[in-house]
Amino acid sequence: MSFPFLEIARSVLETAPQVAWNPATGVRFLFYWAITLLVYSQYARTARLQKELYGTVLTSPFGQTLASILQGVVVGAVGSFVMTFIGVAFLPDGGGLVWLMPTALALMLINVRLMCFSYAGGLLALSYLLFGFPKVSIPPLMALVAVLHLMESLLILLDGSAGATPVYLQRRGRTVGAFYLQRAWSVPVALLILAVISPAAAKEGIAMPDWWPVLRTAPEILAHPGAVFFPHALPAALGYGEVALTSPPGLKARRTAVNLALYSLTLLALSVAATRVPLLLWVTALFAPLGHEAVVRLENRRESAGRPYFIPPGEGLMVLDVVPGTPAERLGLGPGWVITEVGGRPVTGRAELEEALTLARASGRLYLTVRPPRPSGDSGPTEEGPDGWDGTRGHTFSCPFGPGSVLGVIPVPEPGDRVVVELAGAGPLGGLARRLAGRSGSGGS
Repeated sequence: MSFPFLEIARSVLETAPQVAWNPATGVRFLFYWAITLLVYSQYARTARLQKELYGTVLTSPFGQTLASILQGVVVGAVGSFVMTFIGVAFLPDGGGLVWLMPTALALMLINVRLMCFSYAGGLLALSYLLFGFPKVSIPPLMALVAVLHLMESLLILLDGSAGATPVYLQRRGRTVGAFYLQRAWSVPVALLILAVISPAAAKEGIAMPDWWPVLRTAPEILAHPGAVFFPHALPAALGYGEVALTSPPGLKARRTAVNLALYSLTLLALSVAATRVPLLLWVTALFAPLGHEAVVRLENRRESAGRPYFIPPGEGLMVLDVVPGTPAERLGLGPGWVITEVGGRPVTGRAELEEALTLARASGRLYLTVRPPRPSGDSGPTEEGPDGWDGTRGHTFSCPFGPGSVLGVIPVPEPGDRVVVELAGAGPLGGLARRLAGRSGSGGS
């Protein structure tokens, strides 16, 4: 018997989105919109930061929230189908699922980045293996964590760099340009719950092939003629936060998405294998946090060892970002583009740019010579621009530019510019521990 793809897809689409539109789902409906409200508040904070730094909002909080909702529904359906195909299922008692979110929140108190289901799920699994508490069903719990991260990687790939905020950061004693990437999604998913009902009622469900589920469930339950898997709508919260220092934000997001997807697929394979080889329960429980930590440290090492991307190019003025609705955006400029001349006058810094723009306002027309971004990690210019012109010589654009006009360019920092953003990751407990450690070791002669 073949897998009933269409029937399962229809079931997923009918079940998962209910937490977003059906108040009858009760607490789950409220929790979904509470997550969505938190997502909006996060984007609103970013908008306030942008307003404070640049005098304007670069990305609309409402637009970002709406995009997050739509993307969450689509990717949630994809992830739900994957979980159904694999057979990620829990008994009605949840199999320890109820412990996942509280553990993640507790870890957040130590460090914000530890609020991750990989760390929480791995900690719960190891606690159960070592001490027998809390009682968790390790393979489906780890498979759920894997698919959630797989959904996150897909969301990052689709939209991880949207709304990136340009910032000035301290790097090895100098101020450099960077982008703070922060996205969050409220995701409705359909999770299978395994129950035993009357054999007559069980016949009304969707018949599954003999090889299913791939993630083996307790044989004594599946042997019962009334064993049925019910799709259960649940809300999930997924988030992403990174800093792009050595590459443009789009490349940074794609690289993160690929690494996260490889980790997720490995964890999913281990979860399936652990249902057949009990010894792999330990491997799966250890890989969940350690594998995720390896992905994080690998990317951090790349950022710390790499050459900053958004620094003065030596010739011209590099663009860190552009303000929406300005001539810079209409001309197609963006992160990494280099302005070499304005009105025929060479430009190597902000002061020269402003002088040239003043003359352009007086003449009523702006002539801008630019070259496209260089490849990440390469100190030279690109060989060819997007329209086929020589990136070494550049290309000149022109547009009306009257009194009061602004170009709308946010340049990379110059020597002497101050840091405008400090990124901190310690949670309340972690910050307290650091302060106490510093106080206890502050004595001297």
